[in-house]
Amino acid sequence: MSHPSRQSELAWAFLRASFDYWLVVLPIARHELRCLRDRAAAIPDPVLRRHALGIYDADWASLEGVAAFAAFTPPAQRVTVVRLLIALQSIYQYADTLMEQPNDNPAANARALHAAMLAALEPGGAQPDYYAHNGPARDGGYLASLVELCRELVARLPSYAVVHEQLRGQAQRIVFYQADINLASAGHLRALEQWAAREAPPGAAQRWWELAAAAGSSLATLALLAAAADPSLTVRRARAIEALYWPRVGALHTLLDSLVDRAEDAATGQHNLLDHYATTAEMVDRMERLAREAAVQAQALGVEHRLILAGVTCLYASDAEAWLPDVRPATERVLAALGGLARPAMLLLRARRLAHCPLGPLAARWSAPRAAALARCRRRGAPRATI
Repeated sequence: MSHPSRQSELAWAFLRASFDYWLVVLPIARHELRCLRDRAAAIPDPVLRRHALGIYDADWASLEGVAAFAAFTPPAQRVTVVRLLIALQSIYQYADTLMEQPNDNPAANARALHAAMLAALEPGGAQPDYYAHNGPARDGGYLASLVELCRELVARLPSYAVVHEQLRGQAQRIVFYQADINLASAGHLRALEQWAAREAPPGAAQRWWELAAAAGSSLATLALLAAAADPSLTVRRARAIEALYWPRVGALHTLLDSLVDRAEDAATGQHNLLDHYATTAEMVDRMERLAREAAVQAQALGVEHRLILAGVTCLYASDAEAWLPDVRPATERVLAALGGLARPAMLLLRARRLAHCPLGPLAARWSAPRAAALARCRRRGAPRATI
């Protein structure tokens, strides 16, 4: 059992982080999402425009959620981090949406589209043809503009050079996941097992599909970018952060996503990573183990990562699909593995889902002055500050 003083310390950290997120980070995030949605609305091609707008209209929870990393960054870098994480996640989700459309060469199409993730992390590099296998690029420069926005923002992070190579590796795993794992047929499973054996960190005990799940998660990338906002970030600290999210938290993240999508995937015949478990009992046991090990590792790294882990988990666990009879035991056991943080996080996120609207009254009161301050800051060309 945790010591009472540690429990109160954790409760205070949760309250402080919640305040920073809901009253500082979220209004900035919502302002940025409106700006990006306006860009998407200007796409000339009606099909591409519909897919791009769908990200901001249907996936609001994940786009607002990625901004949570910014609650633990230096105040002077907070606006930069929020804008960067949302733009990068928008690229990922847009590419993911387009690759799901019918295509004569789906793997090559997935690689070309997700190359935007790699390009976004390489300031000054050339931009390839992301639509090479997807028809004429009539997006009005939408995807290229998101890449350029990310490049502009990563250049402002004081410790970006410390994490650059790690970020490249994580982005390459995402591309591999989307092109070679997400689209793999049953005949390719042996090759994926060999890939997992090569990629597994020393001492890792994950199944190949759990490592595949970690490869598909953007959390390690987001965590490293947020860490790069700290001017005192060391290589050792950056490696410890990556070791938490790759593979355990990343694997749990994608498997939870598969959990809430399982009924829909079964109905539409889509591939679901959870189907690789031999039994439901094995699935539940493995997901609980990942959550428990991730919680221990996060505790050693810092309270902010315990809070992020709880937030990511409860974002999915607060979805009604996570409580369907065939997946409910996994949801319950994963939440239990997180300990005391699960309950307050679940209460907040369930309330958030119930109360969601394009711009709630509380967020509107806080976002209006902050959006105005952000506009003034941009006009002056001044460094980004907390607003």
